[in-house]
Amino acid sequence: MIMFDPLKAFATERPAIRPVGTEEPYPLTRRATYSPGPVATLVWAENGGPIRTIIDGAKTRPTGFLPVVKSGFRAMPWDSQLEERAMQLADLSSRVHYVLAQPHRMEIKVRGNRGRDLIYFPDLMLRTDPSFVDDLRSGARFIEAVAAPTSHRLPEREWETVIIEIKADVDSRDEDEAYRAKLEFAKEVYSRKGFHFFEIRASAHLTSSFARTARLMDWRKNVAIDEFDLLACRSAFRTGLVSTRDVLERALGGGAYGRAKLHGLHYRQLVSVDLQGGIDPAATVYLMRGEQE
Repeated sequence: MIMFDPLKAFATERPAIRPVGTEEPYPLTRRATYSPGPVATLVWAENGGPIRTIIDGAKTRPTGFLPVVKSGFRAMPWDSQLEERAMQLADLSSRVHYVLAQPHRMEIKVRGNRGRDLIYFPDLMLRTDPSFVDDLRSGARFIEAVAAPTSHRLPEREWETVIIEIKADVDSRDEDEAYRAKLEFAKEVYSRKGFHFFEIRASAHLTSSFARTARLMDWRKNVAIDEFDLLACRSAFRTGLVSTRDVLERALGGGAYGRAKLHGLHYRQLVSVDLQGGIDPAATVYLMRGEQE
């Protein structure tokens, strides 16, 4: 009787195993185990406000809070008078749509530094028209860029994000190589995210006679605006989208009352007053596009 053996279908001898890598070493390819550029995390506050409030009772210099219209009337912290002035100017500009102090904490992972991240807190974040960024890039002073008017409001999808680092003319950290390197890392991170970073100095960007005008307007920006003010404002633009300061002030009640109302409409971006010449009765006032409807 012949038994079926299924194993006979295979060879009885195992094929010789050819050694691998015995004649010449396997070529090694060097691969980078780290990214040569900065790797960072931006940490934002859960409530959408400042990541830190600064005011802790331990400061030996002036600190405070500034109510900002373009932060939803939220109080923004400042720990230097230059920061307060910069926020007053930004809140005044028709081309700035959003203002946030101490917007986030940047944690930068770098080689060395004993394994610790570099921590950076920017002073100010703005959401602006592209033309505002173009002006700063072309060398315009910050205090001049905020005074320029505009005739229309761009949709939010066209806004640019601007990060502002505010410095005195002489800063103790200017000679600190580690701090300057941290700023360079931060600039690179913002550039990769499509943000625009500007470091502005007091005398170059925040000092002029217009600073006093901005401060006086800031004191009156919380004026109440009602439907009667809106109707009076629109009636002054019956012939078009352009008028003058004196015409608007008279339409809104005249005198200091009418001026305060006009400034309130300007802060709320219902109109845009040309402030490049200061408080000028003949200054051009634009009805922001879309507000006439």
